[in-house]
Amino acid sequence: MVFFVIVGGQVKPEIEMPSHATILQLKRKIEEIVKITVSRQTLRYNGNVLENNKAISEFRFGNSATLDLSVQPLTQLRKFPVFVNSDDREFMDIWVKERTLVASLKRKIEKHGGILAKHVNLYHLATKMEDDFPLSAYYIYPGSDVEMTVSIDHT
Repeated sequence: MVFFVIVGGQVKPEIEMPSHATILQLKRKIEEIVKITVSRQTLRYNGNVLENNKAISEFRFGNSATLDLSVQPLTQLRKFPVFVNSDDREFMDIWVKERTLVASLKRKIEKHGGILAKHVNLYHLATKMEDDFPLSAYYIYPGSDVEMTVSIDHT
């Protein structure tokens, strides 16, 4: 078994795969976790692109390796909906682009739901989303679920 940490965005999936598995099988596992289709994924190790048909064992990763994931941007879709959920309400069809900043999504939530953006915390794949990053850094894709919490300062 080989333990992989996938870097490239703010979410860093950890995956364990048998050494006889192929890079394509690893990409399918990444797709299961972050919902980015295999066709949009490019994996690199030490700057070299990993070919889909190669076995993991061919790369001599040892017991663990850190792989760089780059994601081809969506070209056919300019805007797409994401679903923002919280314990007490659900916002559907908040339209964004992959390059939309998290802060901009918070402002859309404020406009749509009346919750001040400064009180909104957003999470995707159990990772808190920071205002200065684009949604693509968190693997936000059409139909993504984004969890929202609201923190009210009582000072």
